[in-house]
Amino acid sequence: MKNNYNLFFISVLLLYITTYFIKTTLNSQELIYNFYSEQLAQEQVEKLIQSQEKWAWLGYAVIPLLVLIRSSLVAMCLSVGHFLYNINETKSIKFKHFLRIALVGEFVLLLVGLFKFVYFYFIKTEFTLQDMQQYYPLSYINFLDIEKLQPWLIYPLQTVNLFEIAYFFVLVVGLQKLIKSSFYKSFEMVAFSYGTGLLIWLGLVMFLTLNMS
Repeated sequence: MKNNYNLFFISVLLLYITTYFIKTTLNSQELIYNFYSEQLAQEQVEKLIQSQEKWAWLGYAVIPLLVLIRSSLVAMCLSVGHFLYNINETKSIKFKHFLRIALVGEFVLLLVGLFKFVYFYFIKTEFTLQDMQQYYPLSYINFLDIEKLQPWLIYPLQTVNLFEIAYFFVLVVGLQKLIKSSFYKSFEMVAFSYGTGLLIWLGLVMFLTLNMS
């Protein structure tokens, strides 16, 4: 269990650092001001920025919770998948072992923020708030004209990216080592369990986006 705590702490710390650098070095306040200045009066924009500064701590406070929830849900998917595939076997594996696999996968997802920072700091140095929100590194959506897409399609298309594929295979390899099975069987279990959970999540996000837009 100690390894899980260490993995969780390190992943949260790195996420804190990445988030801090993105907010401080990419002029997020200036981007917010430029984005809303055409829609709101100057006083309203300034109040909005002040409000965001006041509650900025909340964004950092929820980071550990988000990592815990995401990794726990993935671990639950793997646990359910393993149970269904080995329902006739007496050997059981504790949840903490599946959680460890999910926490290792978190380090792949951390690279998304790092790549995003590098892209806007070194490559595309002139950008808007909307550019930052819609850009996803190494994603299929980068080859499309986002302005022509329906809002509910943006998130699912962002999910089609190389980081998600790498994350999937980290889960496969981790599960293979844990249950000492063939790569094919582990691949099948992850595709069934995590894949189903991901599809449910995408469907929920698309449904909420449709109802909010």
